[in-house]
Amino acid sequence: MSTIRADAARYDRVAIGLHWLSALLVLAAIALIEVKGWFPRGDALRDGVKLWHFQLGVLVLLATCCRIAWRAAGRRPEPAAPRGSRQARLAAAAHGVLYLLLLALPLSGLAVLVAAGKPVSLFGWELPLWAEGSKAAAKTAKRLHETAGNLMIALVAAHVGAALWHRFVRRDGVLARMLPARGAH
Repeated sequence: MSTIRADAARYDRVAIGLHWLSALLVLAAIALIEVKGWFPRGDALRDGVKLWHFQLGVLVLLATCCRIAWRAAGRRPEPAAPRGSRQARLAAAAHGVLYLLLLALPLSGLAVLVAAGKPVSLFGWELPLWAEGSKAAAKTAKRLHETAGNLMIALVAAHVGAALWHRFVRRDGVLARMLPARGAH
């Protein structure tokens, strides 16, 4: 099978670390919101799970801002697929939507709390509310957040599927670019 282009080097340690940190945070946030349904409304455990889901969302937002800043600084390898190819366009579009969702999900989660007039606690710090509660606004924000969350789940599955396709079908080295290097100094 073909290999990646010689000029398509690996990502650096910072990019790899931020990628995997983001992946773990997103998967944990998804797992927590799914676990929330195991507990009845009003249960302290359910409220605790929701709080941790929000806290992880904030960390996702921070990690994403760091990723965007690192990427904007020009610290990334050339795309593995030839520029302008269908594969390159598809990969760029998928990554663009993933980044958009990595920003939109935490912000829409915050919008749900603010619109509902609920207190917003960030790792023990109480943040002031910017608006009084509105059931209609909270319902709309929640719908948007859940829709974006479902899209994120689908895109994460597609992203993992594409990485595995590159690894086991194409055998082109694309996945290895984002894996931590073995024995690296």
